[in-house]
Amino acid sequence: MTSKRDLTLLAAGPFASILGLTTATAAFAAPPIDTPVAYVIRPGDTLIGLAAAYLNKPGDYLEVQRANQIARPRALRIGSTLKIDPRLLKSTPIDARLSAVSGAVDLETNGARAPARAGMVLVEGQRLITGPGGFATFEMADDSRVTLPSNTSLRIDRMRQTILNNAPQRVFQMDRGRGTISATPNPNPSGRFEVRTPVSISAVRGTEFRVGQDPTGAKAQTEVLKGAVGVDLASASTESPPVPAGFGVSATPAGVSAPIALLPAPKLGEGGQRQGDKIVRFAVEPVQGAATYRLALSRDAGFVEVFAEADTQAPAAEFGEIANGTYFVRLTALDTGGLEGLPADYSFDRDLDVLEPGAPPSAQASGKHRNFLFRWSAAGDGVRVYRFQLFTGADATSPIIDQPGLSEPQLTLTDLPPGTYGWRVSAVRFKGGTFAEKVGPMQTLQIGR
Repeated sequence: MTSKRDLTLLAAGPFASILGLTTATAAFAAPPIDTPVAYVIRPGDTLIGLAAAYLNKPGDYLEVQRANQIARPRALRIGSTLKIDPRLLKSTPIDARLSAVSGAVDLETNGARAPARAGMVLVEGQRLITGPGGFATFEMADDSRVTLPSNTSLRIDRMRQTILNNAPQRVFQMDRGRGTISATPNPNPSGRFEVRTPVSISAVRGTEFRVGQDPTGAKAQTEVLKGAVGVDLASASTESPPVPAGFGVSATPAGVSAPIALLPAPKLGEGGQRQGDKIVRFAVEPVQGAATYRLALSRDAGFVEVFAEADTQAPAAEFGEIANGTYFVRLTALDTGGLEGLPADYSFDRDLDVLEPGAPPSAQASGKHRNFLFRWSAAGDGVRVYRFQLFTGADATSPIIDQPGLSEPQLTLTDLPPGTYGWRVSAVRFKGGTFAEKVGPMQTLQIGR
């Protein structure tokens, strides 16, 4: 029978392992036992000498001696293999820094929380916490990257490189939420890159994938974007084939699902790459089988500096007002089981260019005449020249008044006869050496006697 320790060792292999725990222990699972580090004895090696060079304390050689059932610590057989608990090994910290922070993000150190800032150095034991509207990305020395969206908590359990075999050890505990991981391939067979949740372990040598869990901690999901991920249960070894890129699985205490093809990347609707309205809106072409659409906004094409995200059942989303500039939107579709599909990235230009009518005009008496003041407003950079048009009834083809060349956003008309009118304003904006025209909406006005 395969033991839990055996399955833990399988998790540190070249593919990721999703280990479902029993219902009673899922929320309080003990950390898996680390895989022993193998060392082949060379001429001149002794346990005492190895301890001085590679172990945290000289006396730790006694633990190695007991674990390997060695009678004489100074007489080692050349070519034999020692199994060493990695916790005994000397190591150096792996450099990691916050490369992007947006919104409410805290860094917890020894139980004390403080606002996180881009450029901060991260160390073992710290916890990165994103609140509502908060996003964070950190990168390691080998360009591996972890990006966390809102409402996620990730603890850095291990981020070191052992001196004995020069193997990087990176282990992260995701207490809640989700994350996107890009792990740079590492040829060292002793290297580890793991993301753990209450019910799963994802361990890779190098690939791009996503890990997430539901709020109860009883279900974890892995979606593979590049490379391959193997899946296994804590209770029984299935030795199933690796899950390839473009597929995902769900892990629960009851088992691991068969690989499911991820939904294809959605396409951005017409007009989404030019955003001039006051509210930033995107339409998405519907994807068959999609239960939810997820849209994320970033300041860079690599989606390191994500600053907004929206989940919506409708194939559309709004993001409110954002400053002018060039940004990027990532679209994904989630199936009914919650697996997030393949991404599609688009750039979009945010160039606020709003033309809005003011309050309906009312007559102001001036002697025997009635003056009607029309006002409108414009927002966004640049210099504008306005054109005012007034129509009778429902006719919007032949204006009775057509006044171009207005430099101010207002116009006064005198003694308009009673009736129903339509009016609108267009604006030609000059910015950056180019001209652009925007036509405002048609407004209705009733004038009585």
